[in-house]
Amino acid sequence: MDANWWHGAIAYQIYPRSFMDANGDGVGDLAGIIAKLPYLERLGITMLWLSPIFVSPMVDNGYDVADYRAPDPVFGTLDELRELFNQAAKRNIRILLDLVINHSSDQHPWFQSAISDPNSPYRDYYIFREGVGGGPPNNWRSYFGGSAWEKLPGEDRYYLHAFAVGQPDLNWENPRLREEIYRIIHWWMDLGAAGFRIDAASVIKKDQRFANLPPDGRDGLTAISSTCLLQPGIEVFFSELRNKAFAPCGAFTVAEAAGIPTERLGEFVGPDGYFSAAFDFTLADIDLDCGEWYRRRDFSTVQMRELIFNLQAGLDRAGGCGAPYLENHDQPRSPNKFLRKNQRTAAGKKMLGMLLLGLPGVPFVYQGEELGITNYPW
Repeated sequence: MDANWWHGAIAYQIYPRSFMDANGDGVGDLAGIIAKLPYLERLGITMLWLSPIFVSPMVDNGYDVADYRAPDPVFGTLDELRELFNQAAKRNIRILLDLVINHSSDQHPWFQSAISDPNSPYRDYYIFREGVGGGPPNNWRSYFGGSAWEKLPGEDRYYLHAFAVGQPDLNWENPRLREEIYRIIHWWMDLGAAGFRIDAASVIKKDQRFANLPPDGRDGLTAISSTCLLQPGIEVFFSELRNKAFAPCGAFTVAEAAGIPTERLGEFVGPDGYFSAAFDFTLADIDLDCGEWYRRRDFSTVQMRELIFNLQAGLDRAGGCGAPYLENHDQPRSPNKFLRKNQRTAAGKKMLGMLLLGLPGVPFVYQGEELGITNYPW
């Protein structure tokens, strides 16, 4: 593998709302991140991933973007973001933005135009289908529960939302939509971003048959993952995304790409892969029962070892770059997850840090993880 600037990097995820509040309004902000750059530099951080900072109604904590080119005022201004880029660069710290490209907010001007005018060019930026038999187009269940379809007022048409109702899915089959996204990527790279964490990358391609499927629950619905997770043809979108947006800018990209089979790692993160790196979910999901976040099961260190070794062997064969992590905004604190109560000592927590930093690739530390923070009581 050829060496790139990110090989040897140490990444740190910041969830802006809860990181550092500089103006005393109770919400973390860009000025707070700037104030903490000396600390992050001393810590040895060379890359920051900012969870979404864009204008948003916050239906899903900023992952519902209403303006892809402006920070939400609760976090600060575009000038402050430019200052963050500049001050971080002085400390050899690069900034990754969270790129949410599977869906937008239902408050985004594109979607507002799409629902207000059936002839709007933005209607094809989203996925609309006619209802069937007085109900939704099919029986797909969203990741957040309930039907993945929401009816438009005054029309027998529905829009698809794989996640929250306020997060209508973008129509990646539309080349105009794709070009719009590429322009946004170039705009941020020109402004000073070093790359992106790509949210929900695995689900941007949908099964275009939009067919009913056998129910997998008592609600009569079926999990949408079966019709949108790594669907055939997604490689066409990823190749174009890399060739038209990421590669020309020299962007570092790490994909939230659930479900990548080990044998396909080279396709995604190899020397000619779609992304620089990808987050693997197998270790993070080791304690999930039936794939539900809040139902937990026990596991052993032997199982942990096997998952880690199998992933690393796959990355070695692929010649790819890993992105190991133990915590993030979707996960419990690692001492609570991986250590029993009597093991949550200074030595136990340092052992987890050694595990993370000893794995090949670009390790991602979540804010506060370096302090051994545990979960706050639910």
